[in-house]
Amino acid sequence: MQFLAEQHLIAAKLVRKNGAARTGAERELFIRKSNSCVVCVSLTAKDRGGICLDNFDWWSLPPDWSVVDEKVRRLAPPHIDGPSFVPDLSQQW
Repeated sequence: MQFLAEQHLIAAKLVRKNGAARTGAERELFIRKSNSCVVCVSLTAKDRGGICLDNFDWWSLPPDWSVVDEKVRRLAPPHIDGPSFVPDLSQQW
């Protein structure tokens, strides 16, 4: 099952938050892991209109997440394979 851009964004935030308690190289590792999740946000958003991450602060421990939040919020709704929530009333029993 593939993650949505929104799910990758939550993962990025959680990893970066967990890295806040670390220091030195260990903190940098958490930031790098978080950055990988942010890249996944961008890649999974391509089919829904895409986002630009030019203004995202990749190396800040507490980056301005609103830069990405707003762009993800503006994406087209995701296509999710599954049964429709709207019943097909054209079928007669």
